[in-house]
Amino acid sequence: MKKNKKLQHLTEYYALKAVMAFLYLFSMETAKKIGFFLAATAFKFVPIRKKHIISSLTKAFPDKTKEEINKIAKDVYKQFVCTVVEIIFVSKMSDKQLKNFINFENIYLVENALKAGRGAIMLSAHFGNWEMLAISFGKRYPLSVIVAKQENPYFDEMINGIRSNRGYKTIYKENAPIGVLRALKKNEFVAILADQHAGDSGVYVPFFFADVSTPKGPAVFALRAKSPIITSFCVRQPDGRYVATFEEIVVDYSESEEENIKKIMIKYNEILQKYVERYPSYWFWFHRRWRQKGNI
Repeated sequence: MKKNKKLQHLTEYYALKAVMAFLYLFSMETAKKIGFFLAATAFKFVPIRKKHIISSLTKAFPDKTKEEINKIAKDVYKQFVCTVVEIIFVSKMSDKQLKNFINFENIYLVENALKAGRGAIMLSAHFGNWEMLAISFGKRYPLSVIVAKQENPYFDEMINGIRSNRGYKTIYKENAPIGVLRALKKNEFVAILADQHAGDSGVYVPFFFADVSTPKGPAVFALRAKSPIITSFCVRQPDGRYVATFEEIVVDYSESEEENIKKIMIKYNEILQKYVERYPSYWFWFHRRWRQKGNI
């Protein structure tokens, strides 16, 4: 690592640690209120990808007024800050609190997968609090999550430390082909967030107003291991906790792998879109999701 880069990474890391130490002076609810103020300020004065978010929302919801779109965009910032604060407070929560932080519906789908003995691919997205979803689920069932390495190695070590200490194991993307199939063979669950642009290696399927490159990996792993595919997205409740509902994507093994991959990811995007339409501010609109073919 170059000296200047290392210095930058250390500065970022200790700045984050300082923010965390400051927030720990308050309760989680008070920390969220502080975060909401900062989010509103950022939306107004430091509008990171604000134009992109408003443009995407306008295309996705053509019937909404400009005022409605602006309100959703502002709420996107607030929801993201809320998610970050909750993750920061994970180390202050007991195992029981983490387990009960999310109430799971249709849990029988998970139990059926365990009985079948081939684990399951758990498909989710950057929606609600995806990290707490994994941590809470990991307090009940054996879980590994596919993650990308952070550019900042100190962030990477800290985040993965929180993950492994509080609920689940991680598999880096580059190790996924071996790690995922190994976990499924051991009758474990593997969580994958499949809502980011997958470049030329993805399959183009509909999502709102255009086809988007969607990762093939979740479908490929499930088909090769003959494991079920279960989606789950968590919705914040008035008391600050969440409800997550499981839905299974049924596979017809009489069809070719190529056909099944496309059908699985079409269904995944349909389910995700259903949730985003109901709770638009819960999704991470900062992503550049609608890129043209050939645009990495």
